[in-house]
Amino acid sequence: MNPPKDKSRFNQLWALPPRLGRPGVVILATLALASMQLAAQATETADDTQHAVTGGGSETAGAPDVTGDYRLSPGDRLEIDVYEEPELSGKFIVDGGGGIVLPLIGSVSLKGLTIAEAQTLIQNRLADGVLVQPAVNLRLTEYRPVFVTGRVRNPGSYILIPGESVKAAIAAAGGKGHPLEQPLSVAVSEFITAQQRVNQLESNHAELLMRKGRLEAQRDGQQNFNMSIRVGLSKNANFDLIYSAEFDTFSRLASMYHEQVQTLGSQRPRIEAEINAVVDQVEKQNERLAIVNTRLADLEHLFSKGLLRKDVLLNQQIEKALVEGQISSLEAQLARLRQNLGDLDVKLGDVKATYLRQILSELQDTAQRLREVETSIGPARRLLQVRAQGASSEVEEPEYVIQVSRVRDGSMVTFEATDETTLSPGDVVEVKLKPRSADNTPSHQAIREALRQFVPTSPFADGSQPVSR
Repeated sequence: MNPPKDKSRFNQLWALPPRLGRPGVVILATLALASMQLAAQATETADDTQHAVTGGGSETAGAPDVTGDYRLSPGDRLEIDVYEEPELSGKFIVDGGGGIVLPLIGSVSLKGLTIAEAQTLIQNRLADGVLVQPAVNLRLTEYRPVFVTGRVRNPGSYILIPGESVKAAIAAAGGKGHPLEQPLSVAVSEFITAQQRVNQLESNHAELLMRKGRLEAQRDGQQNFNMSIRVGLSKNANFDLIYSAEFDTFSRLASMYHEQVQTLGSQRPRIEAEINAVVDQVEKQNERLAIVNTRLADLEHLFSKGLLRKDVLLNQQIEKALVEGQISSLEAQLARLRQNLGDLDVKLGDVKATYLRQILSELQDTAQRLREVETSIGPARRLLQVRAQGASSEVEEPEYVIQVSRVRDGSMVTFEATDETTLSPGDVVEVKLKPRSADNTPSHQAIREALRQFVPTSPFADGSQPVSR
């Protein structure tokens, strides 16, 4: 008996070797029948899936989980299960061209096909010389994403959950609002920080101006330090407190300086008196020396004539030497006193130079810091105005318009949607700010009332504006 030419799984039993015998053939035939039944059940399951996908559904915004005519497009994720063929099974994503690449059969274009049509196409491709009666089950695991853009916190693409509404997609994108906008608490917090920054800069500016005036008074040797006409430039600085601190510093440094000068200056009269006393002693000793020299000359004349003993002449010469020694000692003492007087002048000059050098150094540092503050205070005030506008813009909740762009019959269609509109795969949700009429614009009074709740001392809360130059 010749085996049939049909190489199906059942007919392949004819190709078995004769040595198996009738029991082996029966067992293998039973296994083949079971395999054919499982394949038939898989085919029936696929038919049921096709019926479920193509069955009637709701007309609510074309939701992909209730309509039966969903067609595959790039970005859809699929899971293909080929019965008893794990090498041919796996997860796939529809590429930009609308196809997937399967082992052994290559590229398969699925764009525009339903789930059932795609499953049948893959099954037919496998049956074409690859497998005998293949059983294929195709499942859509993830729809192509939806895109949320416009006035949302985090625009971008998001995974679509079947039956998801516009409201859920916007919530996934962070909610309505501009990406750079901050919640009210954050906006007010930034406004308070900016206000404190301006207050600090203005206080530093007033303090540096007052310090500069104090240092200039010290440099010029003035005996008093008065408040300058710069007082009143800003209401954020306590000028009385600043002036009190600077005046205390001025008085203390001036007192220390004058005390040092007076201490050194008080030593001059004493040294000068000692110098005068030594000078008098030198003059008297010089007069005495002159007398001794005259007497010595007379004694030498008598000694030369033999009228005087030699010991008398020697005594007179010794007296002359003693007087000259005293004069030398007094002149050395006078030199030391004059050196002390010079050293005193040097110390007094050092005290004055050190005092002036310290003042000039502090004045230079103060001027540099003053320039830095004056450079920073302008941008800080402008930033404060921006923060105030950001905080006041949150007083009234804005209104938005939602538009959904969807592909229908090969073309893009845009329509207005609500929060309850059901999304389809690939939809583009755009949130726009609804133009506000003049009647709906929040008044400045309402803005000030809202800011006053958070920053009662702010100049914006009482209707005034910060000083800007």
